[in-house]
Amino acid sequence: MSGPDPAPGPDPAPGTRRTNPWKIATASLIGTSVEWYDFGIYATASALVFPELFFPEMNRALGTLMSFATLFVGALGRPLGAIVFGHIGDRYGRKKALIWSLLLMGAGTVGIGLLPGYRTVGVIAPVLLVLVRMTQSLAVGGEWGGAVLFAVEHAPPRRKAFFGSFPQVGDGVGYFLSTGAFAAVGLLGHRALADWAWRIPFLLSAVLVMVGLLIRRTMSESPEFEAAQQATEAEAREGARAERQPAAPGTPEAAAGKPARRKREAPFLTVLRDAWRTWLLASGAFLITVGGYYIVVTFMSTYAVDNLGFTDAQAAGAGTAASLVVIICTPLAALAADRFGLRRITLTGILLHLVVAFPMFWLAGTRSVPGLWLAMCLPMLASTIAYAAIGTLVSGWFTPRTRYTGLSMSFQTAGLVGTLAPAATSWLFTASGNSWTPVALAFAAMALLSAVCLVAQGRRDPR
Repeated sequence: MSGPDPAPGPDPAPGTRRTNPWKIATASLIGTSVEWYDFGIYATASALVFPELFFPEMNRALGTLMSFATLFVGALGRPLGAIVFGHIGDRYGRKKALIWSLLLMGAGTVGIGLLPGYRTVGVIAPVLLVLVRMTQSLAVGGEWGGAVLFAVEHAPPRRKAFFGSFPQVGDGVGYFLSTGAFAAVGLLGHRALADWAWRIPFLLSAVLVMVGLLIRRTMSESPEFEAAQQATEAEAREGARAERQPAAPGTPEAAAGKPARRKREAPFLTVLRDAWRTWLLASGAFLITVGGYYIVVTFMSTYAVDNLGFTDAQAAGAGTAASLVVIICTPLAALAADRFGLRRITLTGILLHLVVAFPMFWLAGTRSVPGLWLAMCLPMLASTIAYAAIGTLVSGWFTPRTRYTGLSMSFQTAGLVGTLAPAATSWLFTASGNSWTPVALAFAAMALLSAVCLVAQGRRDPR
């Protein structure tokens, strides 16, 4: 049995300010809770009410497909958000990037809650939905990677996976709140939900955003970022001194008549030039944790309501139970990763997706509420084990000066591909004559690809 993986980054230099890691981890948890509450209510609404609100001229199957497609179209902003907020986080500080990503996400979510439907403004309604959705995705592109880094870079060396898992716990808390909100308004009946009650969870996000902003304003900057900034400033001072001194005879600088001063490159260009293989392999490793999540919380919800006879409230209730699995099991899986190794625990979680790919549909097919709960909780448990430590693991694959950008680009590239999963699986389900077998095979294929990428990166970087 191997020991735990090394810490993903060096300890900060002596004298660098260090904040209590529990405070930072809690702040990261609350921030990602707000972000994923916002994102979760969109995913739930796209399964339950958006087909008839924004695509009423289509039949239910096609309307659901189009509703899920807005997840992908809107998610085009995620890689751009990773680059923009990654640049801010790597150049100007993790804290600034995290505050602005939260503010932008909240504005987009409240905007969706105020949108008119198709019957009011016609085709303008789905266009506005996609535009506001892209704003949300831009913010998500910069949120998760920064939250993980903030927690990991403040954590003690032997507990980096544990503290780095708090943003993932925040995902579960946000999902719990979002599905809980829809379960509550779903009790009003589907007609009230489709007419007006769906707006309530979106508008309530304004309160959560204000709480998140107040907490993030109290956080101090990452010690590893401050150490990297000090090193960069020292290099700049050294370069300025070199410019003031004449170049040695016979050097290229002397022949050119100017000193060789290296221009500071944008972080995403550095990642593309020096770490492109790592970026692609990390994106592949993340895929099942994103795409599998969407299959569980969106496709399974729709499948349960439209094909198995469950009510909206029962489907939302099963999603709420799955979110509790995330909240409870994420820190436990992270502690195991600190003890037995980041890569070992992450790979175990990825491979467990292969185990549950078919049983989750068998369980849902029992048409019982306990069966539906198990059908959503078991794959979510596999996702939780994989997701708990993968952010800590992948953050160590990039240097501190490009870590925010590299981690965010990897996760959001996977996110862009993963958001195709609901639309793709809906198409596979319909094209196969309402058979779930192709969906289960697609779920397993994503897990297999993620496992291959993780193993391949392990051979390149054995930490």
